[in-house]
Amino acid sequence: MAEPKKERRSSLDPAVADLLRGMQQKQVEAQLPRREREKLSRERAKIQARRDQRATYDLPPAIREGIRLLAEDLRLPASQLATLALARFLADYQKGLINLGQYKYPSRSPRYDWNLIFPDELILGVNRKKGS
Repeated sequence: MAEPKKERRSSLDPAVADLLRGMQQKQVEAQLPRREREKLSRERAKIQARRDQRATYDLPPAIREGIRLLAEDLRLPASQLATLALARFLADYQKGLINLGQYKYPSRSPRYDWNLIFPDELILGVNRKKGS
């Protein structure tokens, strides 16, 4: 029986691996036709321009689904619907119409003093139709 060939495993630093991947990607792109390179460049510029408008938040699945369903029903982008909801929340909070105290509980995280804990009926009730 032949002995298995021993291979040396390379252990690259993740940052070095990313740099090499980026260099390899640039080489592949440099070989593309000019029109395709220009198209890629335009797409990257478009993504870069939108970066300041993007944010990521952890939301309960019921809230995400409620926004998705409402946006689909109204035939408009979910991000615009979420923007309206957040803008209205901020305006109402600044007017003193929203009291976060009822949801605040001490946090065990060194980064935050408080966590907001929401009652199930508030979260689970978002997908109910009016009048039901």
